[in-house]
Amino acid sequence: PGLTDAAGEVAARGVSVGQDILVQVTRDAFGNKGPRLSLQVSLPGRNLVFLPNTPILGVSRRITDDAERTRLKAIVSATLPPGAGAILRTAAEGRPDTEIAEDVGFLIALWRQILVLASEKDAPSLVHEDFDVLFRVARDYLTEECEQIVVDTLAEYDRLLQFVDSFMPQLDHLVDRYDGSEPIFEHYGVEVTVAGLLERVLWLKSGGSIVIDHTEAMTAIDVNTARFVGKGDPEDTVFKTNLEAAREIAYQLRLRNIGGIVVIDFIDMNDPEHRRKVWDTLAEELRKDKAYTEVLPMSRFGLVEMTRKRTRESGTSRMTESCPYCDGRGLVRSVDQTCGQILRKAGRDLSDVHTRALRL
Repeated sequence: PGLTDAAGEVAARGVSVGQDILVQVTRDAFGNKGPRLSLQVSLPGRNLVFLPNTPILGVSRRITDDAERTRLKAIVSATLPPGAGAILRTAAEGRPDTEIAEDVGFLIALWRQILVLASEKDAPSLVHEDFDVLFRVARDYLTEECEQIVVDTLAEYDRLLQFVDSFMPQLDHLVDRYDGSEPIFEHYGVEVTVAGLLERVLWLKSGGSIVIDHTEAMTAIDVNTARFVGKGDPEDTVFKTNLEAAREIAYQLRLRNIGGIVVIDFIDMNDPEHRRKVWDTLAEELRKDKAYTEVLPMSRFGLVEMTRKRTRESGTSRMTESCPYCDGRGLVRSVDQTCGQILRKAGRDLSDVHTRALRL
């Protein structure tokens, strides 16, 4: 009957066999792992994430002004129903009280609609799904810091403009339509960037390089000076390469949507101050990431361990499939090993008295 219906009751009592429960997919399936489901539903809006069954009230860590944090909490707490909570997004900073309240009201109505659909349908059944990619990009990335969002079809341009006019009319001037003859990805250089997503080795402007390797447990990133030898102190050359690599690594994590555990092997630095500055640069660049990240201090061997929240497959996973010969390991048997295996099997078959002929 209330907003804290089905899912909240199940969370409190536990789950029994044959019971219908309302769950949310919080992470897509990838690799050998299936999708992750949760009873703690969250509904994202433009300015906040509504938590119908979780009575907490939080504010994005990127909103640092205490007065603004207090204002936002006061607006939302006055409109939330009992037993529900919310997390204010960075986009909420400076937005009018009425806009925040309307966002809460919209998400509450959406949750009520979900509960009605869940009560009417037989499990398993889809009762709600998030916006398509066009609206998700507008909701999550279209801010005052965004330069422009460009669409190349008239129908999608009209849809997007209506969406922006409804939820963020002050930003509709950032929506533009591309009608050139050249494909939009080629015109803006996206095609080249996408092709680079599959590169294992990335060259830095200084001549150094970073190498990205994916394993089942983690992603390992190695930094090398490569062609960059510098003209002065070797320690200074290493420091400059590591600084450039730290910025590029943070960018590549976002671009490739790399999640889970990441271990970065920077080039060894003897100066503790250099190690601190490289770590600070990495941490500062990661703050631009909308996905939650946690970075541990750099070890004396130059290793940095970090995690990045994974919700969808990485770009590499979506664009590739395992090689049928090496099963995705990037290695195939050598000619010598293969020939030896053939000869041994031939020897076993020929030793059988029932073998009349052998065909290779």
